[in-house]
Amino acid sequence: MMTLESDPPTWQLILEGADQTSEKDDMLIKFFDVSTILGEPTLDRSFIDTIVKLSVELDHYSVFRNLKKIISDTGEDMTGLAIWALMGIMRETGQKIGILFGALADGRIHLIAIWPRQFYDEIKEDTLLIDRIIEKFTNEPDYWAQVDLIIGYI
Repeated sequence: MMTLESDPPTWQLILEGADQTSEKDDMLIKFFDVSTILGEPTLDRSFIDTIVKLSVELDHYSVFRNLKKIISDTGEDMTGLAIWALMGIMRETGQKIGILFGALADGRIHLIAIWPRQFYDEIKEDTLLIDRIIEKFTNEPDYWAQVDLIIGYI
């Protein structure tokens, strides 16, 4: 008997649109939790610091403060916590990906979830791919046509 694999748990992010007086242009993005395929991977805090530094130095790297709401895979409202979404568009293919990170008490960064589902499936097939992609954000900025670090309101 064939069984269908269930969808991975999702984190929901609502990004504030340009019109802050209305929710009409807000955007909902569902990130797929990676804990079942990657465990609890962490990075040094310097990773986010490097992305911010690159956003000052490079035109195609940006930081936006429009992360309006974050709902965890268990339905908990995580808005206001140190959680960031790193979104990238690959220069050669145009593929769009996103990685959701959160700060840990010890200063490290926890990789929480990824977007879209196609990227999740690629990571599931080749778990080392996430390491290569993360490295490209800081070591190969020209690999990307656009990189946006999206943070919440502070």
